Amino acid sequence: MLVVSIFGFPVEAIPLLTVITTITDIPNTVLNTTGNTVSSMLVARLVEGKNWLKEEVETFKKAS
Repeated sequence: MLVVSIFGFPVEAIPLLTVITTITDIPNTVLNTTGNTVSSMLVARLVEGKNWLKEEVETFKKAS
């Protein structure tokens, strides 16, 4: 409702905006989760070193 009033759209545009928002929400979520994963992996590499993933896998295998 706020977007409709700010941009001066008619009230009839609310269902259309809802459909557009629903369609664009899925790619937005995928992009957000991918960015979070990549940034956490980059931080882990900077903190733990270049072979951090291989060391984690080896540690996990030894523990189980």
